[in-house]
Amino acid sequence: MIYKIADMFLNLASPRMFAWGYRHTPGRLARGFAMHRFRQTVRWAARHSPFYINAFASRGIKANRVRTPADLGDFFTTPEDLVRDSHSFLCRRPDIVFESSGTSGTNKQVFYSRDELESIGKTIGGGFRLMGLTEHDRVANAFDFNIWIPGLICHYGLMSTGIFCQAFGKVDPVEVYRRLETGGFTAVIGEPTWLIRLTEIAERDGGGRLRFLIGGAEEMPADAIPWMQKVWSGATIKMNYASVEMATAIAFQPCGNHDGYHLNISDFLPEIIEPDADGYGELVYTTLSRRTMPLIRYRSRDVTRFEPVPCFCGLSEPRMSKLRGRRDELVVASGGNLYPLIFENILGQVRGLTHDWQVVFKLEGVREILEINVESQRTDFEILETEIHRSATDLYPDLMKNLGLGIFEMRLAVHPPQSIRNGRKLKRLVDCRHCLPARDPGEFGIDPLSKRLFREF
Repeated sequence: MIYKIADMFLNLASPRMFAWGYRHTPGRLARGFAMHRFRQTVRWAARHSPFYINAFASRGIKANRVRTPADLGDFFTTPEDLVRDSHSFLCRRPDIVFESSGTSGTNKQVFYSRDELESIGKTIGGGFRLMGLTEHDRVANAFDFNIWIPGLICHYGLMSTGIFCQAFGKVDPVEVYRRLETGGFTAVIGEPTWLIRLTEIAERDGGGRLRFLIGGAEEMPADAIPWMQKVWSGATIKMNYASVEMATAIAFQPCGNHDGYHLNISDFLPEIIEPDADGYGELVYTTLSRRTMPLIRYRSRDVTRFEPVPCFCGLSEPRMSKLRGRRDELVVASGGNLYPLIFENILGQVRGLTHDWQVVFKLEGVREILEINVESQRTDFEILETEIHRSATDLYPDLMKNLGLGIFEMRLAVHPPQSIRNGRKLKRLVDCRHCLPARDPGEFGIDPLSKRLFREF
């Protein structure tokens, strides 16, 4: 009975009520409610979705006997399932479709109804309140309004809270910077790389004053946060974690802890599968509040872990770490498992580099080459390579031990600023060792016309 009341509360909740409930619902009650919603979702999908009807029947799964995710055994929904036939997931008539940008080269379609979109807006609005936005703020929304989802759902979220906003979309950051003062904006939301470019413009032209910069769609480099705070006169930097398939955010940063996220277990039941010794594995989740196109144990491909220590802020909701990388970006090379976070940490210690970089793995004969592509205006290449070598040695001695043993060669390619990224998302690790024929570096985001200055460690 108590879970039915909680369902009614969430369906009617305003963003303010969602934020209040998030902060004050006891952890045990929240987890029990999530499991209740999980069982409802499984049974709904088993009745109405051709994909789940067939998948459960082929595995002998009886939906009315499923109590926990473990009862589904090794059943998971994959991105490939969505690519293959997204319409087979539908349980009722949709009103709108979004596509993922993805990293696989093939977009996935995800469908929603109008009432779901409005509910998503309230949850996003609640997330903004949790992160500190109020009715007194004026927000510049610079998320993309293209075929992807973030611009629109953030717009719904801001409108649901009564916060004044302007829907810029992903325009040239100069256009937003010119209007910050005249528009009285106190907050800007957008992708981290876009926010970094906006901050570079502000630093060049004399700085500015904001209360908040809120990012999403990709991770914010840790070393960018104090720099952004300085340029924007002490602005608070916040992040949320979402995707087209999630629609609403699965996790927020409602406190001052930038090392991870507090999970939204009202709308998602998250799991970590195939964890390593440190608990890092692939994030899998079940949507709990969607009826048009529910996703059950969906493999996100993102690598993270549930934090074992409670947050200092006192919130009872479980936490997840910042993303370590993606399963489809893990590269087994150079004598170990390599994730984007490894190179982010290495390059983050080196002065004069932009936040865009890419590592390409390739073969010359049987010789493995690890090529680090960076952007910089520096011309002291020997000193630059020494600093990268020192940072890698300090942080990842096993990797550099393999280099010293001659297991692979490491090379540095220096490019002009704003030349590596040529698309919305930059694939950080590119494995060309087994590509036939050899692939054009420009396909992965490296401008083949830029002056490439190679150095070898």
